[in-house]
Formats: sequence, structure tokens, C-alpha cells
Amino acid sequence: MGIGGRFKRVFGRKDWIDSVKVEELERELIRIENQISLIGKEIQKLEKKKKELFQEGIGKSDVEKLLLAEKIKDLDAEIKMKLREYNRMMKQRRALSNLIRLKKWEARLKETGIWEKIKSIEPEKLMEALSNVQFEDKAFETNIDKINEILGREAMQVEVDEGTKEILELWEKVEKSELSPEVVEEELSVKIEPEEEEKEKETI
Repeated sequence: MGIGGRFKRVFGRKDWIDSVKVEELERELIRIENQISLIGKEIQKLEKKKKELFQEGIGKSDVEKLLLAEKIKDLDAEIKMKLREYNRMMKQRRALSNLIRLKKWEARLKETGIWEKIKSIEPEKLMEALSNVQFEDKAFETNIDKINEILGREAMQVEVDEGTKEILELWEKVEKSELSPEVVEEELSVKIEPEEEEKEKETI
């Protein structure tokens, strides 16, 4: 995940997550929020220009409308490009905001042994994981499951075959009470085709 040059240098340190200060992260967060605000204003200006061009085309000749339509399409392309940048920056903002939370919980995470696991994750992978999680604005304990979920995803970076995936999905459905254990047992049982049943009887 791309971040500012000053903060990116922090990622190069072996003990980066221990040494980085909350104040550093908060300054980087402000910088990103300013960029988000700027991009948002630029998108609004482009949208306004699009509306103006459309209004300008009302009652004009077909040739003039075609020219204006091309200009509107150009603006659309520019808006889409800026929206992609806006969304990328929003992901960065969420990741940094969540990293700040982790740093503020550092002492308590060390008590639980979770901090060492967090430290073992590569910076880029950790930031990517943090960009996809939404912590609750409540007590520390309510977010432990989400932190463990991040660590679990990281530990599960193992290739599994389709059969294994199906079994894991069935477990998940039982745990969520979407399926009963009996139904799953039936699904897991090996089905014998009628012809195969007859062949088995013949061999008995």
C-alpha cells in the first residue's frame, strides 16, 4: 500500500512497529486526509463542469452537441481516474487510523501476547489487512476478535484444494447455524450410484 515518503522510510526498519510513534502516524493521517479533501473538491468541480456543458448543449445543433458530448466524456474519464485515487487514499486512511488504534492498545496487546504476532507480519501486508477491517469505537475487548481475525487470515496463507475448501465452508455453515450437523454428515457421506450398488451385491 502506497504511503508518504517520510513514513515509508519507517517501514524499512526491522523494529518499525515498535519504534514508530503515534504522533508520526497522526501527522501522516492528517496529510492523507488533506489529500482526500483536495481530490474531493477537484471531483466536485469536474462534476459541475459536466452539468454546465450539458446545459450548454440544450437547443444546440447536432454538430455542436457531438463536440460537447466528447468534452463530457473526457471529463467522465478524468473523474473516474480521480475517484480511483480517492478510493486508494481512503483505504490508506483506514489502514493508518487502525494502526494508530493498535499503537494505542500496544501495552494491552503485549499482555495478551498478540503484539508479537502483529510484529511478525510484513508492514505492507499488515497495512493491507488493516485497510479492510473496521474496528468498533468501543472498549478494547470488543475489537480483540477482529485483531485475531487479521492474524488468522495471515496464518491461513496456505494453498488448499477444492475438497478442503468445501469441508471448511461446511464447518463454517454449521458454526453459523446455517446447516445442521446431520445435513452436513449426509453431504459428506460417499454417494454410491445404483449401478455400483448392484455390482457390489453381485460380488457378495
